[in-house]
Formats: sequence, structure tokens, C-alpha cells
Amino acid sequence: MKLSEDQYEIIEAYLTNELSAADRGLFESDMLANAELREEVDRQRDIRLGLRALGIERALERAKTQYKATVSLAKPELVSDNQTIVRPLVSWRYWAAAASIVVVLGVGYYTYQQTIDRQADIAYAETFTPDPTDELVKDFPTGKFSPAARTQFLDALSKYKAGKYDQVIDQLTTLPADKQTIHYKNYFLGLSYLANKQPTEAIPLLSKAQTAPSAKLRQKAEWFLALAYVKNGQKEKALPMLKRISTDKAHPFYSLAQQVLQKIN
Repeated sequence: MKLSEDQYEIIEAYLTNELSAADRGLFESDMLANAELREEVDRQRDIRLGLRALGIERALERAKTQYKATVSLAKPELVSDNQTIVRPLVSWRYWAAAASIVVVLGVGYYTYQQTIDRQADIAYAETFTPDPTDELVKDFPTGKFSPAARTQFLDALSKYKAGKYDQVIDQLTTLPADKQTIHYKNYFLGLSYLANKQPTEAIPLLSKAQTAPSAKLRQKAEWFLALAYVKNGQKEKALPMLKRISTDKAHPFYSLAQQVLQKIN
């Protein structure tokens, strides 16, 4: 696959988190539909990893030069009448060996961490699809919303459908909610934060939505909460939820949960 210069610029912006939430979502959709594009993104990510490792090596070379300069300026010290010289406890050879271990462990851990993060990002990108607005409307309980609240929710839904997640968040945050509507507000607001690539903010709201009387809403909240944990790098919290969903064939997201588990396990 031959990419254009503009496409490479988009990949660079994606890897450095410079895309807007809407553009990032569109690009991740493109990756889902194009395996060659995903491979190129992975390749560019690995190149960046190599450059970072090179930066560590150069930093150690500078430290080596500074160490030699410090040792050459040091003067022997007399500690007794027989002129015993106190020598440095750590020789350059010892320091270099220790430094090399630091590089190996540091780069190794960085590589491992990047692999884990990449797997989580891929799993998230391949399975996260914002809840369709028509489904959200169907979930609203008949007669539970006041006309004014329903109007505000529907207005927020139109912005959500357009990918204007920041505006949805601003609108829903100030929307009053009673005992009947609070669960839908928490769910919709948490979903909007997640779609806006803000999993930390989404997690407490989706957790609250899991207490909703509606079983359908609880199932959705559980699934998106698990994805929020995946996106947030909290694998230890995501795994129990994903395993529970993946073994419940009555759960609407059980097959998707199996896909995520295959990626991050």
C-alpha cells in the first residue's frame, strides 16, 4: 500500500495524540476497514520506539563523558600517615556495565509496555462503537422524561450523532436529573466521555449507570465500562468484567468481549 504524504501526516498526528476526538475516531474507523493501514501505523509506532531507544543511548554517552571529566579532575586524598589514597568505589567499567543493564531493562520494559498499550488500543479500536442514537432513544422509558428534559436529551443526541462530544458533555453535565432519569444521564454522559477519548471521566459515570433498574441499560453500561478500563490501561479491572460478559451468551456484547480478551490476554 502506497500512502500519500497527507496520510503519513495523519498517522504522525494520531501517534502523537494531536488529532481531535472526531478526527481520531474517523481515523480509527479507517484502520478497522484497512489492514494495510493498521500495519503501517504499527510500523511507524515501532520506528518511534527505536528513536526513543536511540535517545536513551545518546543520553548515556553524554553521562559517560561527564563521568570521565569528573574523574580526571578529582584529586587523591590522604587519609593517614602512610599516604593511603582513597580511590573511587565505582570504576568506569563497573558503571558502564550497570548502565548497559539499565538500557536493556529500560528499553525492554518500554517495549513491553508499548506492546501492551498497543494491544489494548487495538482491542478498543476494533470493538468500540458508540451507541447508536436511535437505540438510545428507544432506551428512554416512556412517560419517565418530562417534555423539557426529553427535548434536551434529544438535542444532545443530535450533537452526539454529529460527533460533537464536547458539546454533549457540556449540555448533559448541567442537565437536571431526578431518580427516574439519573441513570440515563449517567450512561449517556459516560458514553460521551468515552467516545471523546476521556475514559477516566467515563468510568465513574458508567459505574453508576450499572445500578439502573433497566437490565438492558445495565448490560450496556457494563460493556462500555469494561472498554473504558481497557482504554485507560486498567487491565486488572477490565478482565473480570470481560470474562463475565464473554461467558454469558444472553449478553448482547458477549462475542465482542471474547474478541477483546483474545487481544489483551
